[in-house]
Amino acid sequence: MLGYFVRMMGDPEAWSFLTKHVTILGWLVAAPLNILTVLIAVVMLLLKKVRFADIHPYVFVLNVLILLIQLASPI
Repeated sequence: MLGYFVRMMGDPEAWSFLTKHVTILGWLVAAPLNILTVLIAVVMLLLKKVRFADIHPYVFVLNVLILLIQLASPI
């Protein structure tokens, strides 16, 4: 979101260093970390280590939706 706001500002070149770092972190860290988080949660649910209510269902569902968006968006 920070990258989007910087692009909408009047002088995006002044913030290009920040945009580059945020974009790289967003693509290289966020998607794999989200995949790992969802997989761990699913495995723990399947092994009955946690209940669905214990992992905050709305956060889990939102995380899965964000993961689907991340996987569907082009690089």
